[in-house]
Amino acid sequence: MNPENGKKTYESIEIPKNLNETVMQTIASKNKEELKMKYESNENKKASEAKKSYRPVWRGCVAAAAAVLVAGTIGLNASPVFAENMSKVPVVGQLAQVLTFRSFEGTEGDVELNVNVPVVKGPDGKELPAKVNARIQQLTADYEAQAEKEMAEYKESFFQTGGTKEEWADRTMDLYIDYDVKYLSNDVLSLGVTTAKSWVSADEEHTYYNIDLKNDKELTLQDVLGDDYAAICNKSIVSQIEERMAADANASFFGYGDSTDETDSLGKFETVDANTSFYLNAEGKVVISFPEYSIAPGYMGIQEFVID
Repeated sequence: MNPENGKKTYESIEIPKNLNETVMQTIASKNKEELKMKYESNENKKASEAKKSYRPVWRGCVAAAAAVLVAGTIGLNASPVFAENMSKVPVVGQLAQVLTFRSFEGTEGDVELNVNVPVVKGPDGKELPAKVNARIQQLTADYEAQAEKEMAEYKESFFQTGGTKEEWADRTMDLYIDYDVKYLSNDVLSLGVTTAKSWVSADEEHTYYNIDLKNDKELTLQDVLGDDYAAICNKSIVSQIEERMAADANASFFGYGDSTDETDSLGKFETVDANTSFYLNAEGKVVISFPEYSIAPGYMGIQEFVID
């Protein structure tokens, strides 16, 4: 298959209207199984495998469901393997599902991609899940486009400054997009999408979508913790920052500790607000998530705080 045609096919896949009903008939009694994939570093991937050819891949459960709906020639109960794959689709109370509908693994130019994009199938008549799906599609498309742009600019600069084709041969960018169902009940869905890339440097971002399925609205910190959510979160976060610094001499947070550098206080954590990123963990507890460099030096990575 031509690489460009393959990608166009992958990007143009539409969600079948009856997908929810077809899936539910097969797996109504099954619980969700979280889908996780290991993100390999650029160096490890080069050492462990050769470059993959550019090809679209549909994960088993969704590909099978789509094939049944399109061809109409295979019964849902005809294949034990099909039934087993379908049973892995996360389902709760027959109200909401999170499916891996688009999955892609391959190479485009100098970028190696491992992309899994989720789609939320919400209760009938609810509008927010569709809006969240559109936001996720935009997020992942923009991230991939930006990564390809950065790599192209880096390549141009590399050759303009005397780099050779032989030296460039081992230089690639690994781009990774995946998702994680953090919490799912009859009334609430908390979904995380990870975007990451590794090349001359590495970065990772987490974006969370919290949906009140019952009321068809975005779930907020105030909804979960009440009107005093800011004070509750602030007290817990400051306490945990101090505990982490006391337990680890290498731990560092802007504005905390013995540093006399005024610039260290510029990113000091002060308070959460309505826009602070969070998700609900498996126990239904709020977890506040701060991006790299936001409240601590880059080597500290993404910082998360469970609010008890």
